[in-house]
Amino acid sequence: MSPERLTPLDSVALAGESHKGADDAAGLATRLDRYSRAHHRALDMADYAKKHNHVKEAQGLSKCGHYLLFRDYYKIGKVRLKAADFCRRHLLCPLCAIRRGAKLVQAYQERLQVVQEKQSGLQAYLVTLTVKNGEDLAERFEHIRSSMNRMTQARRDYLKGGKHAGPHIEMAKAVGYVGSFEFKRGAGSGEWHPHAHMVWLCREAPDAAKLSREWLNLTGDSFIVDVRPFHNQEDITSGFLEVFKYAVKFSDLPLEDNWHGYEVLKARRLIFSGGAFYGIELPDRLEDEPLDDQPFIELLYRFARGAGYELISTSEPRQSDKARAQKELEHEEEELGAGQGQARKPQRSGAEAFIGEHRTGEHLAERTLDANQATHAPGTWGGVGFLTPPQMPHGECGVWGRAPEGTSQSP
Repeated sequence: MSPERLTPLDSVALAGESHKGADDAAGLATRLDRYSRAHHRALDMADYAKKHNHVKEAQGLSKCGHYLLFRDYYKIGKVRLKAADFCRRHLLCPLCAIRRGAKLVQAYQERLQVVQEKQSGLQAYLVTLTVKNGEDLAERFEHIRSSMNRMTQARRDYLKGGKHAGPHIEMAKAVGYVGSFEFKRGAGSGEWHPHAHMVWLCREAPDAAKLSREWLNLTGDSFIVDVRPFHNQEDITSGFLEVFKYAVKFSDLPLEDNWHGYEVLKARRLIFSGGAFYGIELPDRLEDEPLDDQPFIELLYRFARGAGYELISTSEPRQSDKARAQKELEHEEEELGAGQGQARKPQRSGAEAFIGEHRTGEHLAERTLDANQATHAPGTWGGVGFLTPPQMPHGECGVWGRAPEGTSQSP
């Protein structure tokens, strides 16, 4: 069975990326399999885009995640993603959706910990609101978005207090909330089915019956809501997964629907938050945070369609970033003190430089990294010792550069 036909890349994939110990060395094979399935789907999407003359998107999807550079912190059994070329079109690319979703889960979990330390007695609830199905995705999105905006405004009006306060609304019980809009095709009707998933932090349980009546008043046509407390209030990761899997779920759609959803929603804000969860910035970098105080080995993987990721290079053990920086600083001070040199720029490893060149679109045949024209000594790559130098024929990867960011992703 081809990798792109395996199980859908939904919250299960996001859970694997977000749970404690996701960066354990023992789980690297599972992680690579998850990324492989995601990139296979992205390549299917790239084929669809190319067929319909969307060249920019096709190029970005094709090269996204083609190479992955990991650092194996072998003394503590951790492996983290150091460098990759991401397209950042998370509504089209499951790999970017998984990485971005995991970053969001981490950021909101960290805020949750701070909030719980300052405010005791808060309970977490998963709240889902839906509106009626419809054929027009843009119209249905505007309907649920505007209805949600009216609800959050009613919450703010009530919390103002005083003579200008608005009437009580169930959402006012939420000290903090975060949510997202999700879309899929209705199983029976085939129409677009929009809904909003939210995590509410409350001291008092929301009343589902009251919330249903309020939602009907706000939407004019919909009253279906769902409110449920988390079974384990010490671990509400599953709630954040439910909220932030919205982009991963797009990969469950047929390619045509996936593309249509991207076209309609790419410039729309699909995540919203307020109260104690307000102000958390969306992740900029999709790579893992490095462990600067640990020595490491670099592992470079290359993607092959139909096979997945294969290890093509393993570096020699290297000093930790902190130790290497200290050593370079001492050496620089010695040179400057003797009047023999000037400040040097930090050096990247050969693998990091290679991925940077792949990102900018420089052809491999023009680099000494091409095994057919390698100028460095055998057993090294880009000036860094590697145990298995990569064999990369001319034109192994494309010459595409990074697609412009901005309109290709929602805020």
